[in-house]
Amino acid sequence: MDIIQSILIMKVNKRFSWVAISLGVAFLAVLLIVNVNTAYSDSNKSQEELAFKDKAVEIMKIDTNVAKPVYLREVYDESIAELSSDIRYKCVHALTSLSMDGTHRNGDFMPVFFIEGNDKVSIAIKHDDGTLTLDEFDISGKNPVKTNQIVKEQNNDW
Repeated sequence: MDIIQSILIMKVNKRFSWVAISLGVAFLAVLLIVNVNTAYSDSNKSQEELAFKDKAVEIMKIDTNVAKPVYLREVYDESIAELSSDIRYKCVHALTSLSMDGTHRNGDFMPVFFIEGNDKVSIAIKHDDGTLTLDEFDISGKNPVKTNQIVKEQNNDW
């Protein structure tokens, strides 16, 4: 009786081992497939952000020799920011004021900032209804002051 029980236990242990190994391999494969896009990304900007920046420059006729494009993550993430903390703070304050006045709403695409020196920032936002706004702020003082807003309605090109 002991020999039969030993054989049955060995069969169960073998089956359990194969199941455990198979589940482990499947888990690692899924983990690799899910993380491969972010693990080896060499850019902090998505393709959508780059395409939106290009469209905003084209539609709003922004001179990128004068205005440096800066993406949302570069403003909020100190580890990749190339801007001074003062400029970043003023950009965040300007974007917050757009949220407070209803210009920037839930569902809008991530804004792109265009910074001209230390005294002007423009924020381009593509809204969920398809319109594009460019809000200009004077950031030379302590708090940003909105100086202009340009609104472009949706057309077939974008």
